[in-house]
Amino acid sequence: MSDEDQPPEDPPRTVFMPPQQRTAAAPEPTSPSQPPVAPGPVTPGRVEVGAVLNHIYEVKRLIGRGGMGEVYEGVNVNADERVAIKVMLPSLAADPNVQAMFRKEARTLTRISHPAIVNYRVLAQEPQLGVLYIVTEFIDGVALSDVLKELKPSAEDLTLLLRRLAEGLQAAHELGAIHRDMSPDNVLLPDRRLDRAKVIDFGIAKDLDASKGTIIGDGFAGKLGYVAPEQFGDFGREIGPWTDVYSLGLVILATACGGKLDMGSTLVEAIDRRRAGCDLSAAPVSLRPVLEGMLQADPAKRLRSMDEVLAALDRDKEATAPPAAAAAATVFAPAWTPSTPAAKPARSRLPLYIGGGVAAVLAIAVAAFLLRPSPEPTGPGGAPATPAKGPAALAQATVKAALPGIACSWLDLVDVATPGQGGVSVSLTGVAGQPAAAQAAIDAALRGKGLTVANIDQRQVAPVGGGVCGVLDALRGFKAPTAVQGAKLSSAQREYEIMPQPEGGRAEARAVIQMAIRDPQLDFALVGIEPSGQVQVIVDSRAAFLAAAKQPGTMISTMSNDTYRLELRTFDVAGWTGIALITGHGPFDAHLIGAPPEARGDDWRARVQAAAAKGEWQAETVWYRVVDDLPNS
Repeated sequence: MSDEDQPPEDPPRTVFMPPQQRTAAAPEPTSPSQPPVAPGPVTPGRVEVGAVLNHIYEVKRLIGRGGMGEVYEGVNVNADERVAIKVMLPSLAADPNVQAMFRKEARTLTRISHPAIVNYRVLAQEPQLGVLYIVTEFIDGVALSDVLKELKPSAEDLTLLLRRLAEGLQAAHELGAIHRDMSPDNVLLPDRRLDRAKVIDFGIAKDLDASKGTIIGDGFAGKLGYVAPEQFGDFGREIGPWTDVYSLGLVILATACGGKLDMGSTLVEAIDRRRAGCDLSAAPVSLRPVLEGMLQADPAKRLRSMDEVLAALDRDKEATAPPAAAAAATVFAPAWTPSTPAAKPARSRLPLYIGGGVAAVLAIAVAAFLLRPSPEPTGPGGAPATPAKGPAALAQATVKAALPGIACSWLDLVDVATPGQGGVSVSLTGVAGQPAAAQAAIDAALRGKGLTVANIDQRQVAPVGGGVCGVLDALRGFKAPTAVQGAKLSSAQREYEIMPQPEGGRAEARAVIQMAIRDPQLDFALVGIEPSGQVQVIVDSRAAFLAAAKQPGTMISTMSNDTYRLELRTFDVAGWTGIALITGHGPFDAHLIGAPPEARGDDWRARVQAAAAKGEWQAETVWYRVVDDLPNS
């Protein structure tokens, strides 16, 4: 988009491409807007109860203190949403290396989306107080460390906990970040439930890119009782996913023995205990082979990744199956074998669709797309997921089957639980033209399977205008299965205020989107969806995106080899805006995808889905709300 495309007298309300008049010297804000702090206790360098950070987050109470900062309960005063606010300690804030680590925690969490990882909201800096803070979802629960003595977990409970945490950490490892501080303190239990455990605090996470240093290099980090031997300096100090494997093994062992885990209270004792090996007698017999593989002192002999941990759990399940099933499974490897770092499996490339005449191509493509089987659910590494059992598994399958048929929606299943009062509880996220109708459809689907519905939580589902419905219905037909998608979008926060900008000029909201493209061969298009239903094709190919990323002063900045930061500007339109990432085989026809609502015609949806079938397209979206609630003068 050039200057000629944007008349200065009437600029577009939403700028998905960078305006050329943007000055190169304009400072980049830490958050979308930085208005003065609201009235309340103000002590530079510190946060006190009652303060309102950036006119958005009111500090309610201190929850606790850690090595990096203080954690508060807060509330988003605009959305009435409880949040957790982590503020860097003043004694550390002056150190630029510590600040870099704190920012790194936010970047890591921004890129991770998994039910077992706490959900990140935003990284921001309060200008008047001079504090840097991050905001996450508020988990109404307790730390695993606080209830170890009272828990009486069964073998099945421990297995479910291990699988859930391993899957969450595997999602982090896929994005190149390791936790390095896995311990019961950093596992929260919503409603005190092991099956809903969440990992928190990536404050000492280390990027797996060896070219990037950290404040602590390759030295010790983490809590003494749960760190791996290599964090003490043994075995060449090599830190990697296998480090989290060891610590997670100790977390599970501590849960099994009620917290009576003694891995040394001094550095010398800790090193000696690890070299001597762990006592697994408190663990269930069924879990001992897997824990033995996780707790090998030598990283070369240990299970090297969460993928291997999950595979070992699956093999162990086969090994303990009834005799008939076990006999059929004798071809599998033992529950654990020493291994070396395995190469990532090559990503398969789907062949291009080839057809005859235009009419035949359209008809065959639509039929092939609409009749293709749904992808099988996959686990880490693309392996078939081990199906869960019971009402929760049935509810999960039922909801996933129902979602594609809900008109004017883009919904994702966050969680399915079976609360103590009976029935199933479902949590959803996304957008819908009629959230109540969507809820009714899901309720009917669940009851049709004989399930009692305790709750359908749609607090994270936003209502969108009818103008967006046609776009949602077209894209939903080739929605990407999360487990196999090679790309990912995420928003720094769900809401952005239109505010005056530091460089002057027209008030605007600046939304920050992160995009990760894990497959270097994957072609893609990036599309903006306005609240009116207008669609703008931001870029129509990987080549165009990379070319734009190299230009100074654009909206695109490179964070790492496969991760990019996008800054999108909105002027005078409020409402929910969507960004769609469409991957597959090009070309991505901008005239077709970006056709204005009045020119789409009755067959537009079918034509888009025919192109999607031909190009093996997959789409995913991220949504954020632009608001104009505060004065702009």
